[in-house]
Amino acid sequence: MLVLERTFTSVMAGKDGMGLQSLKRGTGRVVVAASNVYVTALLVLVALHRLLPEGPWWVTLAAYALPYLFLPLLALVPLVMQTRSRSAKMLICIPCLLFVLLYGNLFVPNLASASPHNDATLSVMTYNVTTGDPGVDEIVAIIEAESPDVVALQELPQELAEAVGHLGEEYPYQALHATPNPYSGCGVLSRFPILEDEAFPLVEGGHLYQRVLLDVYGREVHLLDVHLQPPHLLGELRGGSRLFVPLGVSTEVQDQELARLLEELDRLEGTVVVAGDFNMTDQSTGYGKLTERLLDAHREAGWGFGNTFPDGQVRSIPTPFPLIRIDYVFHSPDMRALTAYVGDKGGPNHRFLVAELSL
Repeated sequence: MLVLERTFTSVMAGKDGMGLQSLKRGTGRVVVAASNVYVTALLVLVALHRLLPEGPWWVTLAAYALPYLFLPLLALVPLVMQTRSRSAKMLICIPCLLFVLLYGNLFVPNLASASPHNDATLSVMTYNVTTGDPGVDEIVAIIEAESPDVVALQELPQELAEAVGHLGEEYPYQALHATPNPYSGCGVLSRFPILEDEAFPLVEGGHLYQRVLLDVYGREVHLLDVHLQPPHLLGELRGGSRLFVPLGVSTEVQDQELARLLEELDRLEGTVVVAGDFNMTDQSTGYGKLTERLLDAHREAGWGFGNTFPDGQVRSIPTPFPLIRIDYVFHSPDMRALTAYVGDKGGPNHRFLVAELSL
């Protein structure tokens, strides 16, 4: 009887072990399959975006959220490493390397700011003040607290233009262009003399583009204050006008503005700083065209993703932190970025960006 009991126990234990092993193998196959599908989809998406700049609209839209498409790696990498599939382990390394290539330099300590330099510097703030949010007094206080040499403002309403106009002691040189439509207004505050100032829309109906010529320690510096139109999501309402179905993304107006901006850049000689709200990420086709001519201060001297939008909410939807980077300070190659940082506050739409540049 005792022998039978032991035999039965041994058989049942064997079955349990076999069942557990079978479960592990099944789970491993699911993990490997999910990993392979994810890696393939991600690589196809990136390849389409790189090889076909005017490709499918959903590729353009996905490029705005590209950093977040790497988040599944946090779960997949440890799971895949527990499987027996060598091919899956090798394959999952590809998106890891791709992430390092795309964003790795953003998490490397900035040695430029630590290295000694005797050059004169110019600190530039770009700030989309979003028609006065979070409040005129708070925006003025932020500018005073940061105290950059030059401030490039976008979406400048008349009320805020009047308020910053009182900063004459801090910024004796000002070129402010508030508009009836506050989303199109812009302005520049400067500690250095403004020799020239012009403001006009890059395309009909667009936001104002502003160019000022500064005298910075006897050196002429062109500062361009830019606010490009955002991509326009195309779609239709279905289900009794309750469900919006996206059918495309149009960057036609932004592309036209960018083409005109590049023409403006090509006609300028000497030192150039371009700051503003570009409504594009660093994976956008337009960003690539800009960085063929200019350097991105945050890429040079910033830390982390540098996201600036939205700050707190977008279209009344709360957000825990800024999700994408669309505000930039670019500069010509004859300058060097020493530091670049995004403010820890701003308004419900944008956080400001400050870059210190070596002349």
